[in-house]
This record gives sequence, C-alpha cells and structure tokens, in this order.
Amino acid sequence: MDLERFKGKKIALLGFAVENISVAKFLLKNNLNFEIRDQAPVEKLLGEAQKEIKDKGLKIKTGADYLSNLDKFDLIIRSPGVKYLTPKVQAAKKRGAEITNSTKLFFDWCPAKIIGITGTKGKGTTASIIYKIMKRKSQIPNPKSQTNQKFKIPNSKSNGTIEQSNNVFLVGNIGKASFDIVEKVKPNDLVVFELSSFQIQDLEISPNVAVVVNLTDDHLDYHQTLEEYRATKQTVVKYQSKDDFAILNKDYPECYKLKEFGKAKKYFFSSKEKTNGAYVNKNGDVILTINGEEKICSQDETALIGRHNLENIAAAAIVGKIFNVSVADIRQAVVNFEGLPHCLEFVREVDGVKFYNDSFSTNPMPTIAAVKSFSKPITIILGGSEKGADFRGLAEEIKKSSIKNIILIGKEGLKIRKALENIGIDAKIIDGGPTIKKIVKRAKELSAFGSVVLFSPACASFDMFKNYKDRGEKFREAVEKL
Repeated sequence: MDLERFKGKKIALLGFAVENISVAKFLLKNNLNFEIRDQAPVEKLLGEAQKEIKDKGLKIKTGADYLSNLDKFDLIIRSPGVKYLTPKVQAAKKRGAEITNSTKLFFDWCPAKIIGITGTKGKGTTASIIYKIMKRKSQIPNPKSQTNQKFKIPNSKSNGTIEQSNNVFLVGNIGKASFDIVEKVKPNDLVVFELSSFQIQDLEISPNVAVVVNLTDDHLDYHQTLEEYRATKQTVVKYQSKDDFAILNKDYPECYKLKEFGKAKKYFFSSKEKTNGAYVNKNGDVILTINGEEKICSQDETALIGRHNLENIAAAAIVGKIFNVSVADIRQAVVNFEGLPHCLEFVREVDGVKFYNDSFSTNPMPTIAAVKSFSKPITIILGGSEKGADFRGLAEEIKKSSIKNIILIGKEGLKIRKALENIGIDAKIIDGGPTIKKIVKRAKELSAFGSVVLFSPACASFDMFKNYKDRGEKFREAVEKL
C-alpha cells in the first residue's frame, strides 16, 4: 500500500457519509491530515459522522458553499453522493487536483482478486449470492502479485497454481465500506464488491470478474444523460485483460452491448434463451452451460421470488463455476440464501393477506419485476421522491397484471397517476394517507382474502423517509402492528 501519494498533500473529503467516514478513520490511523466538506450541517450528518467529528476534533466546512476554494487541495476524495462532473469539482481537477474516491483507491491497492457486480437493480442480491457461493469454496486461484493472473475454468487444460483462500470479503452497500478492510485484505483473499454507477464513474481499472446484472435508465437524477450513465457502466469491463471475465445479461440490449468492451472472456445469462454461461428455462430451472448442462435449482427450491431473481442466481452460478466451485456447493449456497431485507421480503400474513416489503425498488424496473412475480390479486403501494423516471412502462405492466388496487404516495404520486390514466387502468386508484401506518391500514382494508399487498414504490424515498431502509423498516413496523 503506497501512502506516499498522501504524504505532504492537502486532502479534502467531499461528503461525509459511510464511505468517507471509513476513509477518515484510515487517514487518522496513518497520521494524515484532511478537511471535510459536506453540504449538510453537522447535526444532520450520520451519528457516527458526528461522533468522529466531535471526538477527533475534525476540521469541517458545511453549507451551500461547501465546494468553495477546492483549488487549495491537492487530493480530493469524493463520496458517491457528490457528482464527479460537478463544475467546481472539475474545475479543481483542471487546476491540478487529483480527484478520486474510496472505490478507486481500493482498486489501486487491493492485492486480491475482485469480483465486481453492478447494474441498475439486483446487484445487491447477486453480490450476496456470490459471496455465499465463494464462502463455500476452499480454494481460489493464487494471485502471486497485484498483476492479473489467469483463472482456470473447469475445462481448462492448464495446470494453474491453486492455493488456499484465507478470507472472502463482501463490500458495498450491502456489506462493509471498502476502506474498512483495505488494510486487512491479503493476496489469497477474494473481494466481492457491489458497485454503483456513482462509485465507478471515474475508475481507470476494472474488476477481475465483472458481473452486469442489467442496465436501464436509472439514476437520471444523478447522471446528466443516459449516455453518461451508459458510459459509466462501461468502465466495469473496459479495462479488463484477456485473463479476466465479464458476465453479462443477454436479455438487456444495453447490457449485451458491453461485450464489445474490454478483452475479457465473456459469459452470458438469460431468462429467454439458452446461451454460453447460464440460462433460466421455461420451467424456472437455472441451468449452467459452461461445461455441458448442469442444473443449479428450480424456482420452488429457492426463497427468492420472481424470474428476475433466477437471473441473479444464474449470474452468480457462472462466477462459482469460473472459480471451480462444485455444482453441489453452488446449489447449497443458492437454496440456503433467504434474500436481502427490503427486496421482495415477506413480512407477515394477516387475515389471509400476505404483505411484501420491496422498499429497495427505487425505480420502475424492479417494481415491474416484482409485479410479474405474483399471479394473485395485488394491492400495490407506489410513489416517493423524484429520480427522473418514466412510468409509462410500469403503467403498461400494471394494466396487464393482477393488480386490483393502487395506493399512491409521495411527490411522484401525481406523475404515476397521470401515466396510469393515460393508458386506461381498470384498477382502483386512491391517494395514500399522510403516514405509513394509515397507508398500510388502507391497503389491508382494500385487500381480499388470498391477495397480496406489495410495497414496491418505484421511486426514491427522501420525501417521507430517510432512505429506502428507513422506508422498509417503517412499513414492516406498520404491518406488524395490524
């Protein structure tokens, strides 16, 4: 780990949430000075952030002008929430400042192989399944240095060096912050990294194994254009070598186009057709095709709901196969995986009505997948804060679905209503109450025995809640109190 790039430098941390809190602890441990910049006042920051600032006497500038005078810094470490293309950030770069982030620094320093998972939605679930699979694996390829070494896939004729793995780490939004483990990772370890577009936009290195679960027009509230968002996703494969692997969803055109980038060996997965990697057949079976056809599981053998989750399993299974994990071990990891909180999470059945918490759905795409996962009558709760989403596709899916009642909440409720009315929806549309407790109670009143209440907002959460986790927890609490 080269700390020389930090020494003698004036360092700024832009944004002080989870990832940069972890960076701050690393800098303090190594006796490196820095200044924090965040738009929010200290009292609005995370509790952990406030504690670090108070206990360590950290220097911080907050307020509307938190990006002023960035030209006095040599190294600027931005959090994912601070846009890379922010004019003042780019102006500082033009004047000679190095702009980086914790993910970029981690990739530069990590001596172990990295499996990077990205995509519009499903990356958390896929990363978690891959982590479970790799935890069952006792041996992984030995990287003798920080340079890329060639993996040995099952039908390889080469006798590559294989040594014992020490640890498998899961980092990203559903794991630890990467800098929590940056000084712990050893060459024989393996890092499973869930990557958002915010983290990888300015990467100049790609993971050894890249998994892109899908790609649609999410985060247009953050990225200036769809083209910028697409270009961001390209970085996850663009710098791969011939010794690396890319695993792409063939069913999404923008995702499939990524096969043109980088030099890695490409594998594909699909829920529509057989392909070189893995596919989901018409019966809902996940089949690996790397070395003949090998069944991983059926829909009824996993706790995960919906065909989209079978795609996630297919992608994870390919990763396991690349690392020579046995099909039996892949299968066990999959069937024992119970899913992530707030991702089509079953909460409770009340008087014959089943409640599902899908708060992680912050754009129409995962909500469409959730709707397709049920054939029973549905009461759906939609709405939240704005992300620049187009709800026409969701409205069209709702029209042909089993949805009987639609409860609209938040600032985007009116926009969703217009999209629904424009195509002529038969389902009953009502406005939700002012609190999640009243919204859940109303959903229960509208739902007949044997039906489903689906909380899958298709929007961000920041108008009524702190974040999607807070939103999901508040929903669960309301259901438990019914």
